[in-house]
Formats: sequence, C-alpha cells, structure tokens
Amino acid sequence: MAETYDARTEPGWWFRARHTPLRDAVRGQWTNSLDARQAARIAGLPEPLPNFIYLAVRRTRLWPSERLDVARELISHFADGLASGRSAEELIAKFGDVERAAGLIREAKLRGRPLWWHAMRFAVRVLFVLFAVTLVVYIAWGIRFYLGRPVVAHNYWKEINLARHVPEGERAWPIYREAALKLGRDDVDFECLFVGPACLRYEDELKKAERHRDSIELVREGAKRARLGYYWGDPADRAAGIAHGRPDQFSKQSADENRELFTAHLAGIDLLRQLARLIAGDALRAAAAGDGLTARQDIESLVVMAGQLMEPTSSLVEQLVGSALFKMAMQAAGRTLYETPQVWSDEDLRDLAHRIAAYRASGASYSLAADRMFFDDLLQRAYTDDGDGDGRMTAEGVQLIVRVAGDLGWLAPLRVDASSKTPAQPGVSGTDSVRRKTLDSLRYIATPGVAALFGSREENRALYYKMLDEMIAAHEGPAWLWKQVELDPLVLGPPHSSRTRLRYWLVSLLLPAVDSVFAAQEREQQIKDATLVAIALELWHRRHGEWPAKLDELVPDLLPAVPPDRVDGQPLRYVIRDGRPILYSIGGDRNDGGGVAPEDPASAQPYRFGVYEDASKDETGDWILWPAQPDRPYVADPLSEEPAESAP
Repeated sequence: MAETYDARTEPGWWFRARHTPLRDAVRGQWTNSLDARQAARIAGLPEPLPNFIYLAVRRTRLWPSERLDVARELISHFADGLASGRSAEELIAKFGDVERAAGLIREAKLRGRPLWWHAMRFAVRVLFVLFAVTLVVYIAWGIRFYLGRPVVAHNYWKEINLARHVPEGERAWPIYREAALKLGRDDVDFECLFVGPACLRYEDELKKAERHRDSIELVREGAKRARLGYYWGDPADRAAGIAHGRPDQFSKQSADENRELFTAHLAGIDLLRQLARLIAGDALRAAAAGDGLTARQDIESLVVMAGQLMEPTSSLVEQLVGSALFKMAMQAAGRTLYETPQVWSDEDLRDLAHRIAAYRASGASYSLAADRMFFDDLLQRAYTDDGDGDGRMTAEGVQLIVRVAGDLGWLAPLRVDASSKTPAQPGVSGTDSVRRKTLDSLRYIATPGVAALFGSREENRALYYKMLDEMIAAHEGPAWLWKQVELDPLVLGPPHSSRTRLRYWLVSLLLPAVDSVFAAQEREQQIKDATLVAIALELWHRRHGEWPAKLDELVPDLLPAVPPDRVDGQPLRYVIRDGRPILYSIGGDRNDGGGVAPEDPASAQPYRFGVYEDASKDETGDWILWPAQPDRPYVADPLSEEPAESAP
C-alpha cells in the first residue's frame, strides 16, 4: 500500500495550519499553487502527485480562486485513480505532459471568465498591437530622420554682395573704414553736444570733435561716392583692421565660407554709427562757432550716408541704422535753424532743403529682401532638399533652431550661468555625468518625435512669405489709415493650438517685427517733413520779419503743400509760443495738447500708426518736431558734484 502523507508528523504543523492562507484541505481555502501541493499531501496523496499537482496548478497562470478550483479537481481526480488501484506513476503517465495539460486547463478556465474580462483582454491586445506598430514606425522614422542631411546649395552671402557691388572707385565704404580706424575708440557723445552747455562734458566733447579733422574730411570724401559698397564677410576689412593695429575690430568671417547668414558680424555698421556721431557733433560745433559752411557740409554728408545704407539687399538692421543717421542729421539741422539760423544764407537753406527732400524721395518701404534670404538660408541648413523645394527637418536643423532661439533670447530661462556653478565635489561629478548622459540619450530618442511636429520646408517658407506679403499690404497707403493687424491668426490660424504653434515655430521665431519697422519709417518721414517746414519758416521769417500765422501761408512759394501729421492725417500742427514757432504732431496718445511736450520727449513719439480703439487711453503729451528735442532727458554724471540742468 502506498505511503500516505500526514502533515501532523511535520514539525510545527499546527502553526502552519493556523498562520498560512491554507487552513485545511477539507475546507478548501487554498489561495496559491504552494497550497495545492500542501493540500495534496494533507489529502494523503503519495509522492510525486503533490509535486505534479503543484506544477500543473502553477503553470496554469490563473487567478488564485481559479487555481483553487483546479487544485480541488486534480486532487479529486488522482484520489479516485488511487482508489481504483492505480499507482501514482500510472496516473501521472496517463495525465500526460504537465505543460500541455496546464495549457488546456487554462484555456478552459479562460473561456468561463466573465464578459468584462474578455473585453479588457481584447482591449489590452489591441493597445499592445498599436504600441508595437507605433514603436516600429517611430524607429523607422528615427532611422530616416538621422539619415537625412541638409544640402547647403546656395551662398546668400555672395548673392547679397553681388547685388550691392559697385566699381571700386565708386565705393564709399573703404573711405569710411579708413576714417573709423583713424578715429579709433574715441567716440563723440552726440547727445551731449546736442544738449549743449547743460552737458557737463560739453567742452571736452567739443575738443574731441575738433581734433578728428582727418576722419571728418574722409567722411565728407566718402559722401561724394555713389554707393556704400559694404560687403558682408569681406577679408579686406579684417586686413585693414590688422594694418591699423585693431585686429579685433572685424571678425574672421569670409563670404566664401558660407556660414549661417544669421551669424554675419556687421562690424562696419557700428563704425558708421560712430562716424555719424562725430559728424553730427561737428555740425553742432561748427554752427555754434558761426561756421555755417562746415555745419551744412556735415549735415549733407550725414544725409548721404543714411541714403547709402539703403542698399538693394540691406538688412533691416542696416536700414534702421540709416534711419538713425538721418534722424541725427535732422536734429543737428533743426537745432541750428532754431538757435543760430544766421550762419546759413538763403542759398544754403535751399541747397540743404533740396538735399533733404532727395533722401528717399520715392517714399519706398523698407526692403525685406535680406530677411527673406535669412529665412531661406536657415531652411537650407535645417531641412533636406527633395529637388522640388520641399524637405523634412534634420537633426542638424533641430540643433540649429535651438541655437538661433538661444541667440534671440527665447531660451534664456533655460540657460545656466557659468559663474553660478559650484566647484565639483567628490561623489558629485559622477552623478552629474550620468545625469548628463541620461538627458542626452533621452534627447536623442525624443528628437525625431519633436522634429515630426515641425512643418515641412515648403510649408514654412510659404507661410513666412505669405506673412511678409500680408503685413506689407496692410501697411500700404497713408499711415493714419492703417488697420491693426494681429499676427497670430495670420501665422497660426484658428484654433491656436500648441501643435500648430510648434509646427510653425520657425516662422514665429524669425518673423521680423514688421509693424515696428513701418512705424520707424513713418517717424523718419515725419521728421523729414518737419525739417523742410522749419527751413520754409526761416525763409518766411527773413522775408517778412515775423512768423506766419498759419502754415498755409508757406504754400506754394516755399512749400508745395503742408505735410500731414502722420498720426491722424491732419495738417502738421503749428503754434507760436513766446514769440517762437513750434511744430508738433499729436503724438502717440493721439490727443492735441497744444504743443506741450512731456518730461521725456521720446515718450510722445508714436510707436504704431493707424486706427486703434484704445488710441487715447494714455496721455503722454505732444511730439515736438521743431525745435528738435533730445531722445531722452539729459542726466548729469552721477559722480559729478555739479547739479544737472534741464535740456532745452
């Protein structure tokens, strides 16, 4: 007779019976596969049946309650077999392979599970299949993404230089470059000279402007040339800087290298601004000394320099600097007309008026050709090229966009100040290295997914060009009739979803502030008109010994028409206060204050034009055009003990 298993012969059997999930075989409170083996032994089944039942129950991978039922059924089955006189080995052999038997038992039990479980099982399988397919597609996309390479097929540096090329004998830039290098870093404070004796450094600035006669003469010589001829990435600039002992003045960039266009270092434009301050300051110095000829030549040279900066492919930076130079010329002319007009004869005034009127006489808008090249250059460095003008984002493109965004300050919150880093401590550097490698790995994995959200090359280019064209169209006609244009609907379209913003983030990143550009152009035109009116007023005063009651009296002998206030389209405002004339615009608040300027004259300048519902909410005062006003209130050197005086 087969030996039976008695749990009570085991040491501690009573403790195990009370303090394990199994209570006893009869009550059937088994909860796991280990209990099934123990229950088989308690039920008196001989070896190896308990182990066989244990393996079969465990390999069914069923719920605990289902394992309980299976264990009961197997114990009962083998108990019946033993009762019929068969041995344990015979029963196991007849039962068959444990793996196959467990699988059959599992399938039978699964079919009996409730409907909600079958629904969940189907959903999980579907999700798993979707995940697997997505993973395969993502891996395939990632491989395709990292295999893609941009094709830099166009050199926009050379295209820009070719468009502005002039014969060497007609180039003004080499002469200006020589003047700036001779000037060195001895910059003249034009604002101090404009303020006059109220500036504590006025006498020093006068002497500074006087001692650079050679640079001033060179500037006048350059102003006689037809075109500026300033080339981007010209090795001759660096060679000239080295020859004058200033190797750091110009970068080592060369147009032949065809680097990213947005990295162009326009050092020459800063030098022109420096020269302009010298020339404008010299004009004020000469006018104060009674030298009208020198003052007129300086102002006319400044006007020519401003016009020379308007090259066929000038960037907005170059054009805005040209506008700033023209404004300096008008400030110098306006101050001279108001304080020492006697230094100029009637002929001088007419010649000066003709020179000013010729500046941008066509009234053409600022050119955005260079900005289109900037965008196209970025596209060719960020996207592949399918030969038809389209392509997909590349890994190099993502890195480039991140770099551009960092240069523009978009990623400033994410930057780490190197000076704030603490020295590495033992046990920390390794952790930082692991963290950095982990982040790099995650970035490497996530980059293809992020790149897939960007619009294609053609989509971004088409939208960028469409935006520029629509903004230009919105600013056609008189400035006071411009309609307010919102960028978001044009760029992103409804709805403004995060995905849409990311898809055209490249457009948002590089789209110039077109509205501000056109506003700057209108301010320039307003200053130009006011200066021509001021010249006409001075000529009238010389003829009649008094100021006209209205500007209409200047028409048509001295003016073809009274120019409009660019803010509202009405004739330019004019009052006589304390026996002196004042020309003004109603300014940014769009309220006529009778020619009273705010404490900060620049705050009254309009920074947008057109029809705006909230135009008169903030009272800032009138924009005084003549007498010319400083850009900001003069503040004395805080280290000086002398009190500051108010600017005129």
